[in-house]
Amino acid sequence: MRAILTSIRRAVAQFLASDFCTRKRYVVPFLLIVGATSILIDVATGPYVNFTAGHFLVVAVGAYCLGAAWGIAIAGAMLLAQAAVYLAVWPQPFPPLFVVTTLVNRGIIYLFAILMLAAIKDAHQVREENLRLRTLRQTMVTVNDIVLNRLQLLSAFLDLCEEGRSLTPANVAAGRRVLKEVTQKLRRLGSQESVASYRAAGDIEAIVLDDAAVSDADADT
Repeated sequence: MRAILTSIRRAVAQFLASDFCTRKRYVVPFLLIVGATSILIDVATGPYVNFTAGHFLVVAVGAYCLGAAWGIAIAGAMLLAQAAVYLAVWPQPFPPLFVVTTLVNRGIIYLFAILMLAAIKDAHQVREENLRLRTLRQTMVTVNDIVLNRLQLLSAFLDLCEEGRSLTPANVAAGRRVLKEVTQKLRRLGSQESVASYRAAGDIEAIVLDDAAVSDADADT
């Protein structure tokens, strides 16, 4: 049972993160179709069978994909449509108090759902931004660790040249080796598909370079 629920949760998460839920040209027709279908089902089945799940789905998807303002507007439209069904479509009259309380209860449920979904979406966006910022910091720390010490060696070679001293073949070989090492590590950093980090010092984290990520170009060089 837990595996089924996990699969459903992942499928819903992938659906909500897809282009379908981020573009109005996809979301709006979907909402119109589902909303109209739910109202038609209510009309066809009569007052004793309500397709409430369809109403709620329209409001929830609209609020999450398009924003709280769209969700409130869609909820209002669904409530008006439901009121029209109660008052104009179904033959038997309903007490006004029954109609009002039913619509108010649905409106309250819609409002809480809209606010909750908006908060969940905002929290998800904040978490993604924090994750991107954390990854950027880890990347910069890793690049600094790769480049800084090697630059110090190259700076020492430049100091020798400024003093008029010639570089020995060993110095040149060391410089080439340093440049090759920096190039390989930067390429490995850019080609990693998964990121693991370690605590370099205090709260500073760096990325663990995957030795298996060395490309064929690195091997050839």
